[in-house]
Amino acid sequence: MKIVIISDIHGNLAALNALPERDFDQLWCIGDLVDYGPNPHEVVEWVRQQAKVTVRGNHDHAAGFSVDPQCSTPFKKLAEDTLRFTQVVCTQDDFGFLRSLPIRQELTVNSARFYLVHAIPSDPLFGYCPEGSDQWKQEVERINSNFLIVGHTHTPFVRREGNTIILNPGSLGQPKTGRPLACYAVWQDGHVSLKEFEYPVADTIRGIRAMPISSEEQDALIGLLRTGTLPAMQSSKATR
Repeated sequence: MKIVIISDIHGNLAALNALPERDFDQLWCIGDLVDYGPNPHEVVEWVRQQAKVTVRGNHDHAAGFSVDPQCSTPFKKLAEDTLRFTQVVCTQDDFGFLRSLPIRQELTVNSARFYLVHAIPSDPLFGYCPEGSDQWKQEVERINSNFLIVGHTHTPFVRREGNTIILNPGSLGQPKTGRPLACYAVWQDGHVSLKEFEYPVADTIRGIRAMPISSEEQDALIGLLRTGTLPAMQSSKATR
C-alpha cells in the first residue's frame, strides 16, 4: 500500500499540478487548501476529486465559516486579505465542502493505526507544535495510533515518540524550509519518506500579481515562495 500525503497547499495550483507521484493507492490531504495563493477554487476542486481522505485546516475553517484563522503576526494581514479573495473566488459548493471536512480522522491501513489532524490532537485547528517541542509526548498520549500525521507548521519532519511515529509532510504550496521546493510525504508498507520537488514557481507568482491585494503583500508572498522564508516569521511560534 502506497499513500501520498500532502498538506498546506494554500491555493498553489501550480505546485499541486506538478506533484510527481502518479502511481499510488491513496492520497491524503492534511488541510489548508485555501488562502495565500491565487487558485483556491481550483485547489478545492482538485482535492475533492483526488484525495481519499482530507482533514480541515485552520484556513479551511476560516473560509468555510467566515471566522478568524488565528494566524501569527507576520501572517495576520496576509491571511485577512487573501481570505477575502478566497471568499470572492470560491463557490458555495467549495465552502460547503470545507465546512464538511472533519477536524480529525482515525484510520487503519494494513493493521497500522493512523490519526490525522491538521495541527495537534489537543487543538486540531490552531495548536502550533514544531518538531523539537516537548509537547509531543503529551500529544501522543492522547491517541492510540502507530502514526500521527500532522501539518500546519509548513516544515517537514519525522519523529518517534514512544510507540508513535509523528509525520509532518511539510507544505506543498508554501514551504518554510529555506528552499523553494514543494514538500510532501509517502507512507508505503509501514515506511515513511519525506519528498520535495521543483515546480513552476513563476506560474504562481503571476497569479499572485493578479490578486487584489497590496503590492507589499504580493512581494511578501512571492518572497516566501522564492526563498522558503519570511524574515518576520522566523522568531514567531504562533499559529500559521
